[in-house]
Amino acid sequence: MKSYCKKNQLRISMFVILLLCLFSKEMQAQQNNDIQPVTEQEVNTIVDSITSIVKRYYIDPEIGTKIVNNIRTKHKNGAYTTMTNPQTLADTLEVDLRAINNDLHMSMIYRSPRERTTGDAPSIQVNSSGIWSNYGLSEIKVLEGNIGYLKIKHFTRHQYFEAIKPVVTSAIESLKNTEALIVDVRDNGGGFEDMVAYYISYFFDSKEPIHLSDYRCTLHGHTYGISTDPNVLGTKLPDTKLYVLVNANTGSAAESFAYMLKHLGRATIIGETTVGAGNGASIHSVNDRFIVQVSSEETINAVTKTSFEQVGVIPHIKTTSAHAFTKGYQLAITYAKENNTSNIDPSNYENLLEFISIPDSNANIDTSAYTKYLGTYQGGAITITITLENNILYGQVRSNGGKMALTPLEDHIFKVGDIKERIQFVLDTKGEVTQLIGIDSPMELTKVVD
Repeated sequence: MKSYCKKNQLRISMFVILLLCLFSKEMQAQQNNDIQPVTEQEVNTIVDSITSIVKRYYIDPEIGTKIVNNIRTKHKNGAYTTMTNPQTLADTLEVDLRAINNDLHMSMIYRSPRERTTGDAPSIQVNSSGIWSNYGLSEIKVLEGNIGYLKIKHFTRHQYFEAIKPVVTSAIESLKNTEALIVDVRDNGGGFEDMVAYYISYFFDSKEPIHLSDYRCTLHGHTYGISTDPNVLGTKLPDTKLYVLVNANTGSAAESFAYMLKHLGRATIIGETTVGAGNGASIHSVNDRFIVQVSSEETINAVTKTSFEQVGVIPHIKTTSAHAFTKGYQLAITYAKENNTSNIDPSNYENLLEFISIPDSNANIDTSAYTKYLGTYQGGAITITITLENNILYGQVRSNGGKMALTPLEDHIFKVGDIKERIQFVLDTKGEVTQLIGIDSPMELTKVVD
């Protein structure tokens, strides 16, 4: 067992454990015939080992003792004795590791037979946090209106730190001329904290390192910190307006990214309150097929002097995960319009905003009123059917055409999918829908009366 409470060593994240858990469970399901049942003696060894590890490494000794006592009491009462399936045992112990204070970095992982096999393993192992996923940088593009968009699925791992640096530099260079930048860390489970600091370094132009966070290890009384790197390669974007998208699945190091930028006053955070997995963790082998992860470091943000553990990162602008991108894009275009350094005709921004508007996520939309729109509309060779599914209105061209969600903009006017097209339902004096017309096209369809 090895503590990771040292500078420049890996802080195992929720992202890493999530990958291990998902892979373990998938392989376990595929190899039921290869599973060796857990014996009573092995259960005893596992419980003794993990309770010893928790007692030694957990960041809060008082809570650590409560976790240990809870597991030992359950074991004494026979809670684990009859569990012969290793995955079931691991899942149960993970629940019990988190039972006292819902610390999401407390995890128990079962490694399936295939994961432990080396003789028949392929010569090249695919690592989803490395080049297989471009080190987490999954999407780099410029949106209409010259708004940059960067999607980060994870913050890679320590062994890829040097490999990813030129990749990040290239991404920033491709976005350096944009009017604003949207960084999307929705569904990002975390990764390597030093990678977070490296990304953040591009959003400041300080000649001295900016202290971001400290990590205190209770066991050794040791504290180390991370800071920005003033010497990152390529162009920095200290003045580019920055928006960060988060959701309820944004965890660990991804939360650090949003939390640091928020409290440094550098970015507007948009979306849902994040997971709240703020502790640093270490990983320990229990035996050849079980691994336990224990929260062994307390995170202390340089600005707030606390962390997002159990609380999450609270966005500046709260909206649903589904609406976070559109809201960020809307704000970015509005900012570009109001800070129009290129002397672009404002009508271009106004026209674009017409298509990226979304309804207030807090508004109580009465979707029962949508029933009057339902039906078939025809005009020339065009036939469109309007349906309502799960309180969402859809338009479908012909019976075999693709469906597009209709987003309400104002009374009887909807945006069509993600394309630059708006439609309007026309009502007669009795309030009955008679036509469907295009606002941005010459389409004019008549509602078919049954």
